[in-house]
Amino acid sequence: MFRVLAQLVLATTLLQFFPADNGVVEQYASLPNNEDRSVAIVQEAVSSLDPELFGVERVELSPTKTDVTSVGVVTSAVSALVMDRRTGEILYEKNSDQARSVGSITKLMTAYVFLKGNPDLDAKAAIVSNDLRYGGIQHIKLNDEVAVRNLLYASLVGSDNSATAALARLSGLPLGDFIARMNEAAAEFGMQNTTFADTTGLSSQNRSIAPDIAKLLDQVLGSEVIMDATQQPSISFVGASGRTYFIESTDELLGSYLNQEPYEIIGAKTGFLPEAGYCLGTVFSRQGRSEIIVVALGSETKQGRFQDVKSLAAWVYKVFEWPEDIL
Repeated sequence: MFRVLAQLVLATTLLQFFPADNGVVEQYASLPNNEDRSVAIVQEAVSSLDPELFGVERVELSPTKTDVTSVGVVTSAVSALVMDRRTGEILYEKNSDQARSVGSITKLMTAYVFLKGNPDLDAKAAIVSNDLRYGGIQHIKLNDEVAVRNLLYASLVGSDNSATAALARLSGLPLGDFIARMNEAAAEFGMQNTTFADTTGLSSQNRSIAPDIAKLLDQVLGSEVIMDATQQPSISFVGASGRTYFIESTDELLGSYLNQEPYEIIGAKTGFLPEAGYCLGTVFSRQGRSEIIVVALGSETKQGRFQDVKSLAAWVYKVFEWPEDIL
């Protein structure tokens, strides 16, 4: 209904600006440029329409596949998904309903629940012996005080398990209650096929499906702190001991062409467990818009997960066109 009304307004407005010649109208409608103020006025008029005035709901236009012969790319991931972030439309999927362990992608939810408690990120805190978790790299020395913000960034940038466990402890909640909050948040996000059993992702019982991980990324990247942390190729800071810590991101795509103009990585998180394989979830944008969420679960190798996500993102941007691309 809204599309029809918009087209009628567009046609009427065009006839006011241009001769009633179909060839001329078609030329101006299909070949706008920066100097064509008339077309800009038409676009502004159409975009300002409020569908609620006509008793209909606002409809977000989905991307259109321009190359219908292209069916996708080959990936090593057991499960994969590409979703248009604005509309939630699935643009590609492979075994997307298969539940799998997700490894350290879990840390996104841990960070979200921790931040919901409105912690003082500039306060000083340290990793203590009860926080120690094996697996991965422990970047911060035991009992060396750093800013709470540094612990959070160590968790998301370097996927530090001990720093992540410290966040849960610093929340003031018993561990069981903290994990319950993680599951409650998952339910609020509509992640109906997700269960969290620990805060770090070391438990193989942290299980989800690709569409749920896409929902997780969409929701938690609404936090500026989480978004900023997951965009950092590396971080450095100094502890109370005077020691300087340098932590590199586990996400190698931050150094790829898909994080250079016109593309940008809005946020991402890696994950790995033997039971999970190599995992990666990423939100991309192109020219500051056309945002997509790409999830690969169970890739065969560390490099394979990056290649899977990179190939899927490049393919989608090649064969799909967004409404804003043609305005």
